Amino acid sequence: MPRRSTQKILVVEDNRTQAESLRYILEKGGHEVVIAADGQEGLTLIEKQPPDIVLTDVIMSPMDGYELCRRIKENPATRSIPVILVTYLYNPSDVIKALEYGADNFIIKPYDADWIYSRITGTLESVRLSPNETSSEPLRVSFSNHEYEIRSGRVQILNILLSTYETAIKNNCELQVADERLHYLNAQLQKAVSDLKQANEELHNKNLERGRLETALLRSNKKFQYMGSIIHHILLTQLSSIYHNMEKVSLGQKDGRVEVTGYFQKAYGMVEKALNIVRITCETLDPLVQGPAWMDLRTLVKNALHEVPTGSIRIDCQIPDMVKINAYPLIERVFSELIDNSIRHGKKATTIRFSIDNHGDLPILVYEDDGIGIPMHDKKQIFSHEYGLSASHGLFLSEEILSVTGITIAEAGVPGEGARFEVYFPRGSIRIGNEV
Repeated sequence: MPRRSTQKILVVEDNRTQAESLRYILEKGGHEVVIAADGQEGLTLIEKQPPDIVLTDVIMSPMDGYELCRRIKENPATRSIPVILVTYLYNPSDVIKALEYGADNFIIKPYDADWIYSRITGTLESVRLSPNETSSEPLRVSFSNHEYEIRSGRVQILNILLSTYETAIKNNCELQVADERLHYLNAQLQKAVSDLKQANEELHNKNLERGRLETALLRSNKKFQYMGSIIHHILLTQLSSIYHNMEKVSLGQKDGRVEVTGYFQKAYGMVEKALNIVRITCETLDPLVQGPAWMDLRTLVKNALHEVPTGSIRIDCQIPDMVKINAYPLIERVFSELIDNSIRHGKKATTIRFSIDNHGDLPILVYEDDGIGIPMHDKKQIFSHEYGLSASHGLFLSEEILSVTGITIAEAGVPGEGARFEVYFPRGSIRIGNEV
């Protein structure tokens, strides 16, 4: 700020911090500053050495700024001293009251240096151009059920009104800036809320995936313990049968009997099945080598078909594109076992069909053949390890593989019309199209 001519300024302020703040601003502008702690002290200092201008706070005790202004203006010896009210108050009644008590101008808190310098310069210039101007007849104003008598001169009234207008413009500009800032912050907040919502959704999905994995781990640990004992029993049974047949082969060779070939073939077949059980068991008991993942269902079916020669049986895959399931890759073994089961036991089967059906609001995988089907009394037993000890126990192991990730399987075919296996997926573990 350019240095102004030095003025002697009396600051009347009962708040020491604000008084010193005003002193700092005014002395930085080149003015001489005297501080009074209240209105009475201010009057005493004015009588001793009149200042060029008075800046007084409004709310003080016991004498407020309005009363101090009135006494200054009613005293012929001091009425020419300009008085600027410094206040937090700002409403029409404050403006009228300032005029009634003869104030020359006012400054609204909080203030800045430029605002104060401008008010002081403008007020002093107005007093210089129209000294001791007062109205002979008071102007009576009624406002808010209160009567006011204004004796201020035209210049004082004009200064007050211009200051009011200037303050209103300043406040409006600050309000516009605040409004723009608010809009900007609101946009930032909306973006932050949107980002937070997206992050929450991603976290929710991750928690779902984690929950599925933890559930699968818990199930797998229990299943593995259970399956270990079952497989131990199955292998003991198979090995006992092998030993029994080999014993007959050995006795037959000693006796020179030719029927030992049949026993030997039975034993060979049992060894082959036992090895198959061991192989499938090893794959089943160690599925976590590859954890659960989202996989294309049609691709899984095609890969399963490569594992089993279907011969003359036609494969009809009606699974739509973009169907994905969350399971262990070992699920291919389940599809291979179903296909092998149809080939071995379907007898008259000519067609195998994979399709998607609905169970309530959830899609299910349907496997069908047109073979002889499964008798009603066998529908439950086919998934137990006791069923058909001469078999490879593939359906028992298949059900165990599926159950690790909460997938279930049931046989719902009509005996004599073919087998129908329905595979049910937990909610959230099958997607069709672009579902998320």
